[in-house]
Amino acid sequence: MYLLFLFTVYLITLLQFCKSKIIYAGVNESGGEFGTTQLPGAFGVDYQFINQSNVQYFIDHGVNVFRVTFLLERMCPLSYGLGRKFNETYFSLYQDAIDFITERGSYAIIDPHNYMRYNDPSMQPNSGSVIGNTSDPNAATTEQFGDFWNELAGRFRYNPNVIFGIMNEPHNMSTELILKDDQAALDGIRDAGAGQLVLVPGNGYTNAEIWTNSSGNGLIPGSTPNSDVLGNIYDPFDNFAFDMHLYLDFDFSGTHNTCVSADFGPQNLVLVTQWLEENNFTAFLSEIGAGSNQLCFEALNNTFSWLENHQNFFGWSYWAAGPLWGDYFQSVEPYQPVKRFGISSDNPTEVAGSPPSNNSAGIAASSRH
Repeated sequence: MYLLFLFTVYLITLLQFCKSKIIYAGVNESGGEFGTTQLPGAFGVDYQFINQSNVQYFIDHGVNVFRVTFLLERMCPLSYGLGRKFNETYFSLYQDAIDFITERGSYAIIDPHNYMRYNDPSMQPNSGSVIGNTSDPNAATTEQFGDFWNELAGRFRYNPNVIFGIMNEPHNMSTELILKDDQAALDGIRDAGAGQLVLVPGNGYTNAEIWTNSSGNGLIPGSTPNSDVLGNIYDPFDNFAFDMHLYLDFDFSGTHNTCVSADFGPQNLVLVTQWLEENNFTAFLSEIGAGSNQLCFEALNNTFSWLENHQNFFGWSYWAAGPLWGDYFQSVEPYQPVKRFGISSDNPTEVAGSPPSNNSAGIAASSRH
C-alpha cells in the first residue's frame, strides 16, 4: 500500500511538471463500466463514476483532465437498443460526475468503455456484437452509433470543458469499419451543434505501439494499419485528435507489475510520432499505465518527457483512478475506503450523485482497459 501512496505522490509531481507544455494531464476515473455481469446493477455497489473528494484532491494538485468511463448497455439498455433513448437515471448520475469535474474548471472526457461492441459486456473485451457488423443480425448498426452520439453530444454541447472520446479500445475488427463508426460518431457530434474536441480511436486496442502495423495484439492478421486508414477521418470543425493507449509491460496489456526498460515508452512511440508529424496530426494518450516500482517510475518519467518534447502529443491521462479499485496495482486513487489501509474513518468521502458508498472491494474488471 505504501508503494501505491508513493506512486500517487510521484504522479502528481509529474502532472505539475508536465502541465507547462502538455495541455491536458490527468487520470482515468474508472468504475462506471464495472459490474458487467450485473445489469443494470446498483450504483455504489456494482459501479460508480467518481469520488468527489478524491477528484477534488487531484484538482488541487494540478490534475486538469479526467476520463470518465461508462457502459453503453447501462446508458442504452438492451430493451431500448443503442440509439437516442437513454436510461435517464444512469445518465443523470453520469452527468453529476461530469458537472462536478467541469464546474471546477477541469476537463472531462466522455468515454463509452465498450471496445466498439454492444449488447453483451459480460466478458469484455471480447463479448458483444461489433458495432456496424452487417453479417451479425444482433449487432447495432453504424447509424445507431451515430444517433447515440448525436443525442449524447447534444446534451453536453454547451459545456466547453467536455471532450468526446468516441470509443474505448476497438479491436479485432476491420480498421475500415472502425473508420466508418468513428465518422458516424463524429458526424453525429457535429450535427448536434457540439464543437468540442473529439478523440478518434483506432484498431488494436488503439495502442500507439502498433498504430502503423498490420499485425499485433488486437489486430486481425493482415489488417490495414490505422496509419493507412484513419487519416481519412473528416471533421468540419477540424477539432479532433487520435486517441492512443500505451502500457509499459512486455505485452503492452497493463496487466503486469513489471516494466521492460526505462526507455520502453519512447522506443514504442517513435513510429507513431513520425506518422503524426509527417501528416500534421495530433494525439492524446488517454491511457498510460505501469507498475508501482522504481523501474516503472523511470519508464513513466521518460515517456512523459518524450511527450513533452514532441508537440504532436498534447495530453495524457493515467490508468487509473476510481472509487472501486481497492488494491489494484495500478490504482492511484488518493484515499481508499476502510479496507484498503486497514484503518477506520469517521469521515467517508463523497460519491457523485449518491450517498457515500461503503463498498471497498475492487469490482472485477476485464483484463483489458
